[in-house]
Amino acid sequence: MRGFRLIPIVLISFFYFQTVNQIRADEDGSSETIGFYTAGCIKNSGTLPSDGEGYQVIRLSRDRYYGHPELIKFVKSFAKTVSNLYGGTLLIGDLSQKNGGPMPDGHSSHQVGLDADILFWQNPVATIRKLTEVERELIEPLSLLTSDFSRIDPNKWSPIHAKILKLAASYDNVERIFVNPHIKRKLCGMYQGEEWLKKIRPWWGHDGHFHARLRCPDNNPLCESQEPVTEGEGCGVDLVQWFNGDSLREKAEDPTEPRIIRKLPDECLSIVY
Repeated sequence: MRGFRLIPIVLISFFYFQTVNQIRADEDGSSETIGFYTAGCIKNSGTLPSDGEGYQVIRLSRDRYYGHPELIKFVKSFAKTVSNLYGGTLLIGDLSQKNGGPMPDGHSSHQVGLDADILFWQNPVATIRKLTEVERELIEPLSLLTSDFSRIDPNKWSPIHAKILKLAASYDNVERIFVNPHIKRKLCGMYQGEEWLKKIRPWWGHDGHFHARLRCPDNNPLCESQEPVTEGEGCGVDLVQWFNGDSLREKAEDPTEPRIIRKLPDECLSIVY
């Protein structure tokens, strides 16, 4: 019986030291992003709890709810503010793996703990109770576009979506927010001339969720910054070009689209592998 009595003590000790280490990582700045968003890692990542005020994390089995403490702080603050202003519960998708690095599927970015996917759709059940793990596993982003991906579906789009995106862009350390080009064009029509629109970047897919990206933390010298967004609202020629030629769905699935392959920094090799 003595062995069975030790089990709770071992578990308590494990969770105690895990909590202490997490607090230490959050408070002493020991977390560090290394490399670029599409080729990097994170040292001593923070953990986003599966539930918080205004949000619930989905698809927990993917184990992608880690990030730099600044990202964890942003998600918590953003979700709480959305809940207070507009109600509802945000569903949080992928952040990064515990040590960052390339994911086995789904993303080329999300490698340094500074990216977060947030679904546009809010599950009405999640507003009244915590979803079960099984329920969370079955959730997939629901597109705001029509079935042929040619335009925004007015039956799915809500002005709240625009307000949520504007709120996310208001955070100083949010550098970019990726959305489908149709959504970017919708925002340009609603908020013509507003400077925050430059943070909203059109990109294939991103019709069922938006992708918030934070800039490199000031005290992380090995984090490689992305080129600053261009001045202006980004609603001119640079947006129009996304609608030339084939449909968005065809372009999104085009295997010939050139991609820049970056080498994982040497500093990440002992962290990721």
